[in-house]
Amino acid sequence: MLKIINYFLLLNYVFAQSYSLDDCVNIALENKKTILSATLGVKFAKKGLTGSYNNLLPYISFNANNSRTNFPERTSISGIDVRLNDFSLDTTYNKVDHYNNVSTGLILNQTLYNGGRNLNQVRQSQLNLEKAYLNERLIKTQVIQKVIQSYYSLLQAQKLFDVADKNLEMSTQQVELVEKQFKLGVVKKTDLLKAQVAQGQAKVDLLNKKTSLANFRRVLFNDMGLQDFGQEILASEKKWTFKIILSSTELLKSLKESNPSLLISAKQTELTNSNYKLIKGLRRPSINSSINYSANSTELKLISNAIRDDWSLGINFSLSIPIYTGNNLSMQKQQAKISINQAEYGYITLLNDLRVQGELIRESLENYSEIIPINESVVLSAEEDLKLVRERYSLGSATILEVLDAQISLFRSNSTLINSIHNARVQEANLKAIIGSLDLEYKIKEN
Repeated sequence: MLKIINYFLLLNYVFAQSYSLDDCVNIALENKKTILSATLGVKFAKKGLTGSYNNLLPYISFNANNSRTNFPERTSISGIDVRLNDFSLDTTYNKVDHYNNVSTGLILNQTLYNGGRNLNQVRQSQLNLEKAYLNERLIKTQVIQKVIQSYYSLLQAQKLFDVADKNLEMSTQQVELVEKQFKLGVVKKTDLLKAQVAQGQAKVDLLNKKTSLANFRRVLFNDMGLQDFGQEILASEKKWTFKIILSSTELLKSLKESNPSLLISAKQTELTNSNYKLIKGLRRPSINSSINYSANSTELKLISNAIRDDWSLGINFSLSIPIYTGNNLSMQKQQAKISINQAEYGYITLLNDLRVQGELIRESLENYSEIIPINESVVLSAEEDLKLVRERYSLGSATILEVLDAQISLFRSNSTLINSIHNARVQEANLKAIIGSLDLEYKIKEN
């Protein structure tokens, strides 16, 4: 499947097709090994849960034994025949040097009570499985965040490259215009030199933007889990609108209910409590039972008769009460209590940190929702200003410095707008990750 995806991607990249953010995220979810590793962690935890139930089930075993015991040869009397008429005794003497024993049987063992340890082990396995699912969500969220960051960084680099390219184009046109005017004696040589300096700076800036664009393209490929063969990729965009508006109460509620990191911390607290209960169970009595069905014979061919006619059945109950085990259990209980406190403090600290991060991002997004429209209007004004100044310069009513200042103003306002939109998009994704909704927008395809 992976080879097929890569093959079609290479075909598409040859023609430099535009890829949406969803396309890149879905490719990453299919290819990143970190997600595949987290999925294996879920499978491992499932096996652990299945294994924990074995302690609740009875243990049944079958045993069979065929033994021969050798010893020095000895004589044994195997029979006596008493005849009253002639007052004689008939006896049979056998020489033996070994003894055979054949046995078979079934044994069933069942733990009836052991202080709740088996049940706590099952609960711990369930919690570990839940943590594995949450860890898979967390890894998926982190992968999506990286792709979004690198995708919008690529889009930002594309836009900045286009702005730099347009700036160089305008600088070149300006140099051509000033050269004509200088030859006509309309302007001084300093005007031409200033125009050439601006053109040189525009060329340098374009080269830097080109390098930055190539670097962000490589980063995006890596975040998608693909190899970089120099193939082209174009990021497409939609107009950014701020849709997520949460109150502080809603933000806190979403954190507690959906944030993977916080939920993992909560599960860890439950695990430490379960471990404490398991240690407490070591001080409680344990009750075990067993049933033993067996048969014995001196010859293998007679064992079937023994199973039918000469069997034995044993039923046993055992009670074990720990009286003194040294200080080991006490130390384990104290360590378990410390672990509980650590887990609780860790949860509270993480909750506070995430809440502060969420509040800061929420406020910055509200700020961007006001800044971006202003920046857009500034760009329109800068474009109109440059147009008017160039017309005035061609008529001789404006200086070259005014033209260059207007050009720089347009360049900077365009760059500011692009950077603001990029930051807003990334922050929006970060807020979705914090409230635990980012990964829910995408689904990992089942194998």
